[in-house]
Amino acid sequence: MAVNERSASTAARSSSGMTLVEVVVAAALVLLVVTAASRTGGVVLAANARDGCRGAAEAAAASELAALRGLPFSAAGQSVPSVVTAVFPRADPAAATAQAFFSPGARDGCPAGTFFTVRQTPAGLLTVAATFVTGTACGWAPVAAAGLEGFDASVAPVLPADALLVRVTVAWRAGASAGAITRAAIVADRPDGLCRLAAPAAAP
Repeated sequence: MAVNERSASTAARSSSGMTLVEVVVAAALVLLVVTAASRTGGVVLAANARDGCRGAAEAAAASELAALRGLPFSAAGQSVPSVVTAVFPRADPAAATAQAFFSPGARDGCPAGTFFTVRQTPAGLLTVAATFVTGTACGWAPVAAAGLEGFDASVAPVLPADALLVRVTVAWRAGASAGAITRAAIVADRPDGLCRLAAPAAAP
């Protein structure tokens, strides 16, 4: 009689719904699925943010080079902006600031005698490194830093060279991810006063 009662009770419980153990197991499975989905969503969002910041940095670097391309290479004695004045061509320590300075020694992957300008942009910290270069049989060679000592484009009668190696770097950050985009080009003088972006080539 007791066996029959237990069987009847089990049958009634089975027909009426899940047992407590089944409920706990189901809840644990749901929790695992939700946790996995949340982590996956977080990874996707982080990847999207990282790609967005990187894309913005690439656009900022390209925009900076394009802006330089639209300027005259040099405008000595004139009040108009030029490529040379935009890259802080003053080898005077007294004129240096944290945002614009001359480096007599190699720095940040750039050769000695490089001029730096730094500013914050929506895409990240933008650094322009400009080095006077001359064409040689082997390509472009930087002007010796010793020859630039005390140079100031605003008063110098001639420039050290008629070409600049310009490197634009934008450092970006997205949460725990960070990186930097660097674009480089030779910006050279032309007889009509405009500058161009030219690939390194042997001197004629």
